[in-house]
Amino acid sequence: MKRSLLCLLMIVLAASLFAQGGSEAKSSTQGPKPVTIRVLKIDDPLEAMAFRDIVAEFRTIENGKYAHVNVEFDVKPFAELFPAITRAVATKSDVDIAMVDGPNVRHFAFNKVIKDLSAHFSAEELKTWAPQSIVEGSYAGKFYGPPLVQSAQLLWYNVDMFEQAGIDTSKKDGWKLGPNGEALNNFQKLTIDRDGDGTPEVFGANTDGPWDYFYGVVGRSAGEKGSNAYKLVADDGITFTGYFDAPEAIAAYQFQQDMVYKYKVKSAQEITNQMFAGLAATHFYQDMMIGTQKDLFPDFNMDAMEPTYWTTPICHTGSWHYGILESTKNFEEALAFVKFASSDAGAKYVWKYKNQFPANVNLYNTIDEFVDPENPRHLLVQYFQKAGVPRISTPAYTEYNTLFTEFWRSLMAGEKDVAGLAKKYAAEMTKSAQQYKGWNK
Repeated sequence: MKRSLLCLLMIVLAASLFAQGGSEAKSSTQGPKPVTIRVLKIDDPLEAMAFRDIVAEFRTIENGKYAHVNVEFDVKPFAELFPAITRAVATKSDVDIAMVDGPNVRHFAFNKVIKDLSAHFSAEELKTWAPQSIVEGSYAGKFYGPPLVQSAQLLWYNVDMFEQAGIDTSKKDGWKLGPNGEALNNFQKLTIDRDGDGTPEVFGANTDGPWDYFYGVVGRSAGEKGSNAYKLVADDGITFTGYFDAPEAIAAYQFQQDMVYKYKVKSAQEITNQMFAGLAATHFYQDMMIGTQKDLFPDFNMDAMEPTYWTTPICHTGSWHYGILESTKNFEEALAFVKFASSDAGAKYVWKYKNQFPANVNLYNTIDEFVDPENPRHLLVQYFQKAGVPRISTPAYTEYNTLFTEFWRSLMAGEKDVAGLAKKYAAEMTKSAQQYKGWNK
């Protein structure tokens, strides 16, 4: 009886040990515990399709090393995105990654919203992207986030209207602005007032959204490289007086207003797709014009040339960057995702769906549209390399851009004292930026 009881106990113990071993074996085959990283970004349907494919491939890289990582996206309208990023860190929410507009990287880095990633990107890795992207993704000599895409502008035009006006479409050099410049002469040729009532039906130049990205180059182009006008803000990043309202910049602002009210080659109204609608002969914009043409106006005869300028040819660069929030609890997985998404392998999906100028040098050098000399995107790359500069270096970019928008709308509304208007807004920009004093030390 005792022997039978002892045998029974041994069987039970062996079964227990076997069950534990089996449980451990089963656990080991399950792999890492599932992790969900959350990304806060702008609401963009085309990017949504790109990220669907990026996430799918990310989970297969390195033999499925990140198959346990799920990626969720919280999308916001542009106006709500930046406050949401700051709030996510302040409330220690579960957001891991945020899409940050290039000129705002410094703001979020200064306020310790996004992490310094310098130690995680080698010098060789940084060569993946154009130099402008590295500048835009850095603050105080440290790298905070790789780019999603890049941007630059050209002057797009209606080929048929150019030919009817006798303008040579084989020349791609930008026209010089000013009362005696060829830009005004050509815009006048392109402007059409069919009934002679003084209000043109077709304008030579388009009128678009009043943001620094497009129109900040007006004052900057008026100055020589390194001048106050060209800088637009002092090296301290918080002084606009004497820069935004430099004499050359004021002259350029005045001429922009004169194009509307004196020469009548530009509308005072902001009109969407003005050129495609036949209401303007030209449109100063980035390369996404091609996507709009293909999708909505496939029969429109369009080409491009270098933009107009005053003294120094210039175009603003920059777009979205990936930033990892200081409050993330999943840094390793977030970093791996950011590295893959911003690599050539990830960026190809953004190009596929969004059709926007890639920040990845090797990628755009393998795309026919950017290497074919007959394609306007080849001209875009050349102009980007020749004249592309990041928007102004200031932690107060959001405040500045808000005030710039007010300034530009007042200018286009016909404010008579242009010099006074520029000085007023330069002072307000300087005042709004003082909260960041010492940011670059």
